[in-house]
Amino acid sequence: MTREGRLHVAVVGAGFVGTTLAAALVRRGCVVTIVARTRELSGASEVTYAWLNSHRKRPEAYQALNQQGLRHWRTVFGPAHPEYVHWHGHTVMVSDRLHKGAVRERFDYLTSLGYPAEWTTAPSVGRELSIHVAPDAIAANFPSEGHCEPEPIRAALVEQLGLSGRCTWKLGEAVGVEDQSITLRSGARVGADRVVIAAGNGSSELLSSAGFDLPMVAQHGGGPAWGFLADARVPAHSLCRPVTTDRVNVRPTGPDALLVQALDVDEAAGPEVEIGQSLHEEYRLRLVELLGREDVEITRVRVGHRVIPADSMTVAGPVDGNPKSRVWTIVTHSGITLAPFLAETVAAEIVEEREDPALETFRPQRFAETESESAAPSAPRLPGEQ
Repeated sequence: MTREGRLHVAVVGAGFVGTTLAAALVRRGCVVTIVARTRELSGASEVTYAWLNSHRKRPEAYQALNQQGLRHWRTVFGPAHPEYVHWHGHTVMVSDRLHKGAVRERFDYLTSLGYPAEWTTAPSVGRELSIHVAPDAIAANFPSEGHCEPEPIRAALVEQLGLSGRCTWKLGEAVGVEDQSITLRSGARVGADRVVIAAGNGSSELLSSAGFDLPMVAQHGGGPAWGFLADARVPAHSLCRPVTTDRVNVRPTGPDALLVQALDVDEAAGPEVEIGQSLHEEYRLRLVELLGREDVEITRVRVGHRVIPADSMTVAGPVDGNPKSRVWTIVTHSGITLAPFLAETVAAEIVEEREDPALETFRPQRFAETESESAAPSAPRLPGEQ
């Protein structure tokens, strides 16, 4: 405890998850130290599609968690950042036979859970969004979904943390965690009443130093852990929402800019990949095909490192299952959709020393309680997978 009797929590990681958690802890009266290499947005939070959804989340418990995340965005977190959150839905339009089957199956599954979805026609989508449509395409809208702008939202949170007077930064690489202490590569140490590891793909190694094994998906190139995102300049495009198609996925990032994804191209993504002109041209050609216009420029292609625990589901809570634990963690593949809800829930658990039933399925100790290995998740290749 601090001299004022406030709980001191150290948060390792300053991505979208770590920053929202720090803000939630400060709102609950804690003093927070953020331990990170930089104050700037980096890691998985920097290369994100930022699609707010519970579109394809299995098993059903994970689907329900993501729907809670969406509701929290709608009712609490989003209204605090209205200029950076966009609720225009999401449209899927596909003509490939395999893709049609996957979309129909997903539509039926989601509507059986009460998830908002509606069939539409490809021609109406083409007219509304000024995009090319195949004559045999099927199309569906998912009106509860949306997208956000993580970077300005995080910047606003960082500013609020600075103004609170209860948040400090310790810049450096965390290399070990032991009980209530974090060790940096420089040799410096940060002590706190509670430590929360929210360091994305770096969380597994840090948790290992604290005596906890958190398995992550295989990190080889071409697998589910890696993918590309391309930034495109398209003057005065007419897209207002994420659009998913057979060969390319797009979402607006401004009136003249789009974020572009092509899941089959991700087979070439990996930790050592070189991004050349041919990759830029592949994204440009696919976007030209969708938009039916040539004035398309790919300004940047980035490789992203997805944060995926071995069973594909979120990990959140005290590492030993005790709500009075000194060491906690949040690791999730659904970082943007779930971060605000997880931050509020875990902050309440830490301060009140109790566990919320909403996270029961997602506790870290599930890995310690089973000897069976989870089936490795497949790489996202079908429309609507991420």
